[in-house]
Amino acid sequence: MSSPNLFTGIDRLNGTLDYHLERQNVLVSNIAHVDTPGYVPKDLARVDNLTADFRGQFDVALQRTSATHMPDPTAPGLFRGRVFEDPAASPGNDGNYVSLDREAAKIASNQVRYEVISQLVAGELDGLRFAANDGKG
Repeated sequence: MSSPNLFTGIDRLNGTLDYHLERQNVLVSNIAHVDTPGYVPKDLARVDNLTADFRGQFDVALQRTSATHMPDPTAPGLFRGRVFEDPAASPGNDGNYVSLDREAAKIASNQVRYEVISQLVAGELDGLRFAANDGKG
């Protein structure tokens, strides 16, 4: 019989933090291209929410170049996603599809989610610390 993994919840939350961090980078990149003619903003989708048909075509995952750099890329909880062009974007007068208001709202929403997940991770770690200290603060 195998022992339960105390870090399962933290691993899942860690993958979620990675997703929101990478999404933040994609969204900020859209703002950096606000003056690029014809630029269509991008967004990030989690692969685990996609059908199997898309997984093989758009699968993007972290790759490790050394065993000491990061955990196994196939490990559960590790972020996997795909970048896609935002289908709701509409062109401006210069042919650029980036709306600063829309991107700022997406960035703010993503930041709030990141902060909430960070608080959940902190709570999980506090619980483990409490248990490791035999219930002594």
